[in-house]
Amino acid sequence: MSLISIILLALLVILLFRVGLSLLRFIIYVGIIILCIYLGYQGILWLMDNFNMYFNFIK
Repeated sequence: MSLISIILLALLVILLFRVGLSLLRFIIYVGIIILCIYLGYQGILWLMDNFNMYFNFIK
């Protein structure tokens, strides 16, 4: 391998590592947002179910 190809390969590895870290950070951020939306949705369904049981118990 020539010196230029070794330098270019090192620069490519550094670039892929930085892009990979930012991409991984973005994927984690999106995953946390989706998890919060899902948990909020499940919480609303749970509350509605419990309110229905509570109102049926009163009747």
